[in-house]
Amino acid sequence: MKRIITKNILQELSHLKRKIVLILGQRRTGKTYELQRLLNDNDNALYFDLEDFGNRELFAPSVSHLESTLGDKNKSGMLLLDEIQYLENSGSILKLLHDHFPKFKIVVTGSASFLMLKNIGDSLMGRYFSYPLFPLTLREIFEINDNKFSIGGYPSRLKQPEISGLLKNILVYGTLPEVHLESNKIRKNDYLKYYVNSLLFKDIFEIEGIRYPGLFKQLLQVLALQIGQEINPNEISKKFQIHRKTIMDYIYLFEKFHIIKVTHSFSNNPRKEITKGFKVIFTDIGVRNALINHFAPLHQRNDIGALFENFVMNIFYANIDYYHAPYKMYFWRNIKRAEVDLVLENTETGKLVPVEIKWNKNKMPSYAFRNLYGDNIENEFYVNKDNLWKFI
Repeated sequence: MKRIITKNILQELSHLKRKIVLILGQRRTGKTYELQRLLNDNDNALYFDLEDFGNRELFAPSVSHLESTLGDKNKSGMLLLDEIQYLENSGSILKLLHDHFPKFKIVVTGSASFLMLKNIGDSLMGRYFSYPLFPLTLREIFEINDNKFSIGGYPSRLKQPEISGLLKNILVYGTLPEVHLESNKIRKNDYLKYYVNSLLFKDIFEIEGIRYPGLFKQLLQVLALQIGQEINPNEISKKFQIHRKTIMDYIYLFEKFHIIKVTHSFSNNPRKEITKGFKVIFTDIGVRNALINHFAPLHQRNDIGALFENFVMNIFYANIDYYHAPYKMYFWRNIKRAEVDLVLENTETGKLVPVEIKWNKNKMPSYAFRNLYGDNIENEFYVNKDNLWKFI
């Protein structure tokens, strides 16, 4: 299956002023598959899985040691390093590889935004480009090779019946590649349960040294039950009798390891709006449902609106990143509880695009928002199950 990120990676690798390419995303989104694709297409490529302790011993912050592993530092080649977060001194090693092996093209994957980890620091400043890899998007599932993205601008309604059919599965099982390509629902369930019990926290527990692993899992389950709602960390702190800072630190870790996205509230007028809240979007709906062990079909669920909103938010997050669209994502709510599910702020023009997301309603964004920001609104939309095809 073709991924949108593949073209972005190949473009960077062909650039004369080459940078290290970092592919970041949660486990099982297809990062290793991208490295295998490069390995198969390049005769001079070398691949190392750094979860393997033996492979880690091959790399040390020494040019001579790296030459003994890779060969002459002046030769051409491609180096593929999988799960770099397991490599001690990875920042220093990548810096040496970039500076002293000038003809090597280097592609690295990580399950965490490992540049934030202590062993990276500022070592790679100016030497890398990072690319997030999300679970499968609708464009990838339908193998749409369109290089353009505009809000509500997808031109072909022909995909609408197919999307309607897929939503019945996607909103229950998500779009992790292995889960999506599995046709048997029992196996989908089993895989997702295994994923959240064995893989989801693997890197976090091994790398971060979590003090309260039981709380860590329970907190993520609480967040899973609150998708589509504003999160109140003070209430969660009281519930678990743990300091608010610990709660926020853990939420930050969930985001760093690409399990969730945190969406903040938008405001240019704090007196009339609520600006401290945030919402949590799970990067994969199937993982969210597995955390609360809820795989009932859509017609038996009372959370379908929240699931749909989460999925649509993921569409926007992925397209903005993959197509380098100049938008930041927020939600909005004022003191009278008027709301807008999604506010897109154009980082180049400052213009705003409010978007209302409802499973089966044709509801335009709040009049209160238009009344407050009307002069700065570029366009406005609603998204529902029937017009989703416009926004893929």
